[in-house]
Amino acid sequence: MSRIPARSTGTNQELTVTGRRLLLSAAALTLPAIAAAAVFELEPPAAPAPAFIVLDNAADPNFNQLLGINDKRAIVGYYGDGTTVANNGYVLVPKNHYAPDNFTNLAAADKASQTQAIGINNKSVPDIVGFYTDMATGFTHGFLDSNGTQMSLDDPAGLAPNVKSPAQNLLAINDFDRAAGFWTDDDGHLHGFVVQINAQMPAESKFTEIPPTHFQGAVATQASAITNQDKVCGFWTDAKGNNHGFFGNPAHRLATFDVRIKGTTAVSTSPFGCNDADEIVGAFTDTAGAVHGFIFRRGRFTQFDATGSSQTAAFGVSGTFINGVNEQGDIVGFFSDGTKVHGFVRLSASIWDADDE
Repeated sequence: MSRIPARSTGTNQELTVTGRRLLLSAAALTLPAIAAAAVFELEPPAAPAPAFIVLDNAADPNFNQLLGINDKRAIVGYYGDGTTVANNGYVLVPKNHYAPDNFTNLAAADKASQTQAIGINNKSVPDIVGFYTDMATGFTHGFLDSNGTQMSLDDPAGLAPNVKSPAQNLLAINDFDRAAGFWTDDDGHLHGFVVQINAQMPAESKFTEIPPTHFQGAVATQASAITNQDKVCGFWTDAKGNNHGFFGNPAHRLATFDVRIKGTTAVSTSPFGCNDADEIVGAFTDTAGAVHGFIFRRGRFTQFDATGSSQTAAFGVSGTFINGVNEQGDIVGFFSDGTKVHGFVRLSASIWDADDE
């Protein structure tokens, strides 16, 4: 796959989506609009109420993050703030079945000091992606877990001699071996990419860059997730350090947008997950500096704050972050309660009966 040529998105324009105005590039908007309601349609039965569950890991009751969820509701994440307790990636089968794997089954000469499991797909034996810290060098590398064996997978553009201290991350993987992630340059700026993975010959994997020059005024980009339709969501960062969302197929055009709720545009918008229904989730910073989760669904943005969340930072986290969404609309993420960081899952319909606590 060829690299995306560096280009500017040109003059920005505004487009109205279901009564809400989004800031867009001149690229065609790919965010979905609400279809017209059918006449004489019978009202569907009420859906079961969503179930909101806080999920912590006993290995570190102070810090837990849930980062990805597949259609079978298998969840990936990690515990450990990285200082007091090392990052330890895991697979969680709700409600509390944590797999012991720390994703350190690497090649014999490669040892990991910390790991985060971030993305998971829907294969019968799911593939998992994330990153690990190399014990020998302190550099971070993306990894792919396939059938229980991990392999490092790095974008050559983010390796020496281009970068002195490589820092790479895989954030999501679809069902067709395409993943999304980023590498970090020596100035600390992120560079997003998508990759067609060759699990048999990782060195033959094909990377496509999403460079900052793709967006007018950007100094950094992050590709956060990729759908089975090869649509990518993520964000670009401006010179002031504020993020702006993007969504679309990087082989064609990417629309850029900002969360807008009740007539107010977010200061910073960071999409972290998206699905084949064109639903997008993430976090945004409001004009008061508070951090909230957001859900883009059926053409509109909705603010989501986890029950018990606080804008008082704990371990550098404040407010609510939504990091993943599956095809059923289940979401996972994490939040600060002012003292600890908790993982959470909100299921679109409860599968956990009260007597199963």
